[in-house]
Amino acid sequence: MRASVLAIALALTTAFAAPAMAHDFEKHFPMPAAEFEQRVDARVARARSRMEETIAEYNLTDEQAKAVRAHFDAVVAAVEVEVKKVVEDGTVTWEEAKAVRAVARELGPRHPHHQENG
Repeated sequence: MRASVLAIALALTTAFAAPAMAHDFEKHFPMPAAEFEQRVDARVARARSRMEETIAEYNLTDEQAKAVRAHFDAVVAAVEVEVKKVVEDGTVTWEEAKAVRAVARELGPRHPHHQENG
């Protein structure tokens, strides 16, 4: 059961990695810092919502749910630190956005299925 809890936690961590990270979104950069922060915040909120739905769907115990939430919060904190770095100058470049994504992925899933797209 611990493995499934960890898998759920890790799968959810990259759901908010960074806004607009698909290959066809490069044209949207450089992006104003405020817009980038709003996009990251929206992705975090959606990921948190999905995490809570998943916790309920799998009927995790309080202890398991607490572990999933703690991992999620740790990843969010790391992403927020990186976001603060990249928005300092008021503009976010494509390379800076990829750096935010890399932080989330570094802490994210290790399952081979998730590594295919990385």
